[in-house]
Amino acid sequence: MEWSKVRERAILIRRFIREDIALYRIAKELGVGAASRYDDAYEKHLRYGYTFYIPLDERDRLVEEIAKVISDDRLVEIFDELRPEDILGIEFRGRYYVYEEGRGLRLENAWERVKRDVLEALKVTGERGYAFLKAIIMLHEEGKWKGDYYGARYEDIIAKMREVLGKTVFPAPRDFIVFRSYKICYKSGSRKYPTHSIPEEIIPAVEEALEEWRRGKR
Repeated sequence: MEWSKVRERAILIRRFIREDIALYRIAKELGVGAASRYDDAYEKHLRYGYTFYIPLDERDRLVEEIAKVISDDRLVEIFDELRPEDILGIEFRGRYYVYEEGRGLRLENAWERVKRDVLEALKVTGERGYAFLKAIIMLHEEGKWKGDYYGARYEDIIAKMREVLGKTVFPAPRDFIVFRSYKICYKSGSRKYPTHSIPEEIIPAVEEALEEWRRGKR
């Protein structure tokens, strides 16, 4: 899928504006028509203290609509007002936006920095690291995982690594530490069902770095 500022905004909003009430208020301010279906629930929340809740699939659609119409200036203002917590601890490093907790939202392109980080990590992890990251991205493209909290299963990654390299290779324990230190990949899922994710906003940059590394090994 083609990368765009709207797509990146949606990822940014979905990750950091997690309270449904905040999302609703932003949508109403911007005149997003889909927000009107929650007016009654919002009024009941204000009057009677009822829990205000937007179903997850509807929330995603509302995020998409907000991403289409919000301006960069207003988006920066909202992040300055809300100061959202980076609960993943990985920073947001997109092509159009960078967000670091404590430093706010900035209009910057961080992909070159991401690519340098991937290449530095591959100096340590080599073909294991290449196959590991490639496998996670391939599984993402196949629809096997999406979002920030539910990534690729380890057994699926190993199977895909075998497909990439033509042999069975397992990541070394330090590989996970290296990728986490460069904020390229992190553990997601739950303790019972652990998974591995690459931040969605950096996947195209990671792919470019992997291709550059592969060309250098020919």
